[in-house]
Amino acid sequence: MKFNTQKSTFGRHETFPLRYGWLTKAIQTVNKPGFKDIFKQPEAAMIELGLGKNMVNALQYWLQVTGVMDFDDGVARITEFGEALLGQNGDPYLEDEATIWIIHWRIASNPEFATGFFWFFNHFSMPRFKSGDVLQSLVDFVGQELKSRSESTLKSDVSTLLRMYSPTAGRSDEHLDSPLSLLGLLSNEVSGGYLSQRTARPFLPPIALHFALQSRFAEQPKQAALPINILLYGGDGYPSPGAIFRLNEEGLMGTLAKMMETCPNCYELRETAGLHQLYLNSPLLKETDLLTTYYQGRTA
Repeated sequence: MKFNTQKSTFGRHETFPLRYGWLTKAIQTVNKPGFKDIFKQPEAAMIELGLGKNMVNALQYWLQVTGVMDFDDGVARITEFGEALLGQNGDPYLEDEATIWIIHWRIASNPEFATGFFWFFNHFSMPRFKSGDVLQSLVDFVGQELKSRSESTLKSDVSTLLRMYSPTAGRSDEHLDSPLSLLGLLSNEVSGGYLSQRTARPFLPPIALHFALQSRFAEQPKQAALPINILLYGGDGYPSPGAIFRLNEEGLMGTLAKMMETCPNCYELRETAGLHQLYLNSPLLKETDLLTTYYQGRTA
């Protein structure tokens, strides 16, 4: 999704990061007969989901941001993507780290419904920082690019993002943490600040990059190739896989090489007039087909 200054969202998570089990619990609940309108019934939703009222609202927001569910007048519909990712034939309990990387991509590549998260991963490039640095940069960005937002709302986005992606030392109950903290995209420093560096990330699952690249090519179906520099750093308004996965050039090219081994006919690297580009060599895959094939292969 391309960044559009007329469409932005901040603070709808009500300061609650996405937590373990939330998406799966929602899918399992909505799949029960008569429960598709559970989110229209606050008291019933609190009891059935075991969450407080504000947490239920946050969960509904995360379901929409990740694309796991759509809501029509409050009535929930599990999307094909949600079923393929977290349904019985997918990875409902987030046992495969690739699932978490794909959830991360869906959040950080969504400038319309998760503007602060999109901005942080695609535009904020300081490797070491404190929360105040992030807030000031976001305030400046919003002041230049978007309609004004209250600083308290932006502060809520920054606080939630930092808690969602940084592991909490000494916490024993994993269900209180966000699965996204496992990705190592953000870490705490002894000084009280944070670290978020581009690295090679040799353990990044190739399927995550494959999913992201298919999403990028789908955004621009008439474009046969994308410059490696754009995929690495962005700059065209679209989400950048390199930035969102915090990859340096070695990491992007290394993961791309692994991915092309598993899908040799999908892409081709070419250099034309000094421009290094990635060409799409096969028809775009539906994201649901991509996930179904991956999870079937994992369990075969």
